Amino acid sequence: MDNERYNPLRDLIAFLVIAAACPIAVWGGAILGCLGQGFNASCAVTVISPAILLGAGIIAGLVTSGWTGLLVGFVGNLAGMVLILVLSFGVNEPVPLDPISGLIAMFWFGVPSLTGYGLGRLAWRLYGMRRGTSA
Repeated sequence: MDNERYNPLRDLIAFLVIAAACPIAVWGGAILGCLGQGFNASCAVTVISPAILLGAGIIAGLVTSGWTGLLVGFVGNLAGMVLILVLSFGVNEPVPLDPISGLIAMFWFGVPSLTGYGLGRLAWRLYGMRRGTSA
């Protein structure tokens, strides 16, 4: 068994990558997609870049593994959404804060990043099989 893969530092890196990807996806997508119409909640929902979230999930899947890694990805998504909320109040453009919007945001951010996590784990597993070791 490859004990090096189960390092807490790897979990921290995966957490930070996913947590940082959430605001980057919102404001990166908003900068590109909302230039003409201004930043508001409806524009932000339509331009969030799932490619950024998918890429962050792939990186997290390559860095960490197992159920712990999946939990780290989920908690990273929650932390990223809280970070979006804090940053939005900081720039005086608050996002809606209600349970329905929270569930939609959880789905909107969680599916691409956790799908990316699964793809990263699959890639690592295939790489390990090609090397002839367990991954």
